[in-house]
Amino acid sequence: MGERNQANAKLTNARLRKASPTGSGRPMSRQELAEAVNTWQWRVHGKEDRLDETDIGKLERGETRWPGRARRDGFRAVLDVHTDAELGFYRHRRPQRRPSTPEPPDELANTLSLESDHQITAPTQYRRDSADLDLIELASALDQGGISTGELTAAELACERLDADFAQTPPADALAKIRVLMELVSARLHQSHTLRHHERLVRLAARLAGLRAWACFDLNEHHQADRWYAVAVAAADEARAWGLGAWLLGAQSLIPWHNRDLRRTGELIERGIYFAGQGSDATTRAWLHALHARTSAGMGNNDGFDTAYAAAEKAAEYSSERDRRHGMDFAHGTLDLRYYVGTSKLLLHQPERAYPELAEALAALPGSHTKARAVLRLYMADAAVHIGDIDQATGLTQLALTSTIHQPIVPILQQARRIRRLVQQVDARASNTLNELVHEFGCALSGVASRAKS
Repeated sequence: MGERNQANAKLTNARLRKASPTGSGRPMSRQELAEAVNTWQWRVHGKEDRLDETDIGKLERGETRWPGRARRDGFRAVLDVHTDAELGFYRHRRPQRRPSTPEPPDELANTLSLESDHQITAPTQYRRDSADLDLIELASALDQGGISTGELTAAELACERLDADFAQTPPADALAKIRVLMELVSARLHQSHTLRHHERLVRLAARLAGLRAWACFDLNEHHQADRWYAVAVAAADEARAWGLGAWLLGAQSLIPWHNRDLRRTGELIERGIYFAGQGSDATTRAWLHALHARTSAGMGNNDGFDTAYAAAEKAAEYSSERDRRHGMDFAHGTLDLRYYVGTSKLLLHQPERAYPELAEALAALPGSHTKARAVLRLYMADAAVHIGDIDQATGLTQLALTSTIHQPIVPILQQARRIRRLVQQVDARASNTLNELVHEFGCALSGVASRAKS
């Protein structure tokens, strides 16, 4: 094997010399290094990147030796070194048949590197979005007598892609894409179609309205979110799309849940369970029962939690990733319930049992799901405070905020403020380290919300 495939021990050793930002005392993990470099690039260059543990693994194995300039700068800053050579980074020069051909500049090299699949650039994102819309418009032009099967299928696939990417897309960007697709769907709904096509259009409109509601919720626009959910549920009901309606009601229940209105939360979930009972997939049923279990825990109802969670486990045995919708996480091909178990144990004042469930759920989440990983870390911080490990709680909260500063959402800010308050009750000096981060995150969220409205 050539030099390029030799392991990069310099980078691995530099990472292992750094302590985990969680305060656990363990060395920094590959995922933590990736998130730290992403955060540095955002803070210094205003550049959104999506390095993850897979990319760090490629670098440490020597499969990639020359990341782009901004990434190299980030690695040096995070790992406290002065030169690229200290991290085993060098440009691999191959013999060139045409010496006159110039080496690609650093920025182009970054785009062409093996790990650049996760890098977001405006032209790539534009091509992807426009490809969806071009496909829909072409199919529309080919059939002017109502929506064609091709156009409708293209629109449904575009919506599937929106849902699949939602977890890693800033809310304002998600809203912009949803609006474009909703305009196309709304225009078609005013036309005459076959009954089957009309039902598919209504289902599509309901799912888009649900995603729009969730984006509004992430931006703290709860009134708007409730209105969109109401429209979406009515559309799902009209189309007799029971599984879709059940998911929408479960998603809507998160609004009163975050406002501590447990009665309203329970009402929406129970309605969702009723919808699911009319004919839904096992995945959605399991998710709703997990939400119901957590609500029972929030009310201090141990028996209610046990009953609902048993129903969730039973349904989850038959769950499948093909039925996945936003808000559902999977591990080993089935719905992962550990997040709901962990948060429920917290509500039942069992932090020692909550922490390992949340840690395992975090380990199973893809590195690209930055927001969901941050939420889990904040609940782990909550458990750590109650266990008495203030350093761990502070480190987890810092990491949660810095890793999502480029795509802030209200649930993260809300939970971070709670951790800061809990830490302050125990150690006022420790809470001071969180004040600036919480303030900066709040400002970033305000900026995102303003752009979304413009």
